[in-house]
Amino acid sequence: MADTRDILIDWLRDAHAMERASVDNLEHQVDHLGAYPDLKLKYQEQIELTKRQTDRIDNQLKALGSDASTLKDTMLRIAGQAQALLAGISDDEVVKQAASTLAYENWEIANFRALAAAAEHENEPALKTLFEDMAREKADMAAWLSDRIPDLTRRYLDQRATG
Repeated sequence: MADTRDILIDWLRDAHAMERASVDNLEHQVDHLGAYPDLKLKYQEQIELTKRQTDRIDNQLKALGSDASTLKDTMLRIAGQAQALLAGISDDEVVKQAASTLAYENWEIANFRALAAAAEHENEPALKTLFEDMAREKADMAAWLSDRIPDLTRRYLDQRATG
């Protein structure tokens, strides 16, 4: 049976792969947001935040004597790219994709909180604080999206009615 440190490293690898997939997904979405400049700007900000979070996770893996899982990274990035490509087929997917991104952000918040709990169990206070901070950073994006989705829906419906 794996000890808790091995579980923590495995979860860190998952988080690393998910963050990289998130960057791929958001980068592709940004290309299709010309009619939504506020959403485009927020996604660009989230891309930079997520890249920094990926680097922080990578640094923690190295500090624990490990590295990212190439297999998980590849699988999740392919899945993220496929989702982004499907979303980019037409502009009418913007609202659905924003809702999907909100769900993804909430999943990441839960994951970072689990990582913080695992770090606390392993008596790694700096790592615990890191993941609590990352959960809060993701919570900011989730709150922003949650507030904006009704407006995005109205704007989309208005565009469809007049277009």
